[in-house]
Amino acid sequence: MRNSILYFTAAFACAATAFAASTQDNDVLERAHRTLLEYRAGNSAVVQPLVKELEGVVAQSRDNARLWEVLGHAYMSLQGSMYAGPPDIPALTAVGERARDAYAHSLALDGKSALVRASHGMSQMVVSQLKGDGPGVVAGIDEMNAAVRQSPKSTGVRLTRAFTIVHLPPAMRDTDAVTEDLKFILDTAPGGRPEDVLHVLLGDVYAEMGNLQSARAEYGQVSGASAFAAEQVRARLAAKGAIPAESIALVRMGIGTRCAMCHAAGTDN
Repeated sequence: MRNSILYFTAAFACAATAFAASTQDNDVLERAHRTLLEYRAGNSAVVQPLVKELEGVVAQSRDNARLWEVLGHAYMSLQGSMYAGPPDIPALTAVGERARDAYAHSLALDGKSALVRASHGMSQMVVSQLKGDGPGVVAGIDEMNAAVRQSPKSTGVRLTRAFTIVHLPPAMRDTDAVTEDLKFILDTAPGGRPEDVLHVLLGDVYAEMGNLQSARAEYGQVSGASAFAAEQVRARLAAKGAIPAESIALVRMGIGTRCAMCHAAGTDN
């Protein structure tokens, strides 16, 4: 009887400890989510402290796939903030590799998440581009494609693929995948500033392919909630012939590095 009491006491203590750890982890995940939203709204200063906090928490909860996932997102946000100054390729590569490793840990613990698979493919492609690793770029794209096949109705998965491969030169890019993804995202967009920017992005893809009629149709749907998007559209509609590559690059440069372009509250007009 005494042994039974000791057993149940120990079992209860273990269960209570696990519950406390789980609750703590959930609190961290909730705070991390809020912090990442704050970063996307334009406060880049919050990313570095978030990375440090998550690294410490993950060291104590190494079997939590969601913590590894959000650590990967934090690393990629940190990398995005590093483009504010002159690009430090070794530093950008190192942070990208840490993000890729975090996503890999998450997948090893729970391979069911299509978003984590897409994120791992995204980080693989970004790191490979920085290293000039062609096969690595292809492997990253293949993984993102697999994630879309796994979860074709996931806005997050499609956004990850579209916002990553759109940076590739048109000759190397699956343009059908980009346009398919952007159209899907536009169908679920909340309107306002994000939708304006998405119309410019999709219009630019059409313009690169020489389909100026479809490009102008997308530009014509910009509401003006984003003053930046409206300014870009005015310049594009006034252009005679092809849209200048530098104008297209200016908008794309904001993907992942100037998230406030879409995520800041309200309108910017």
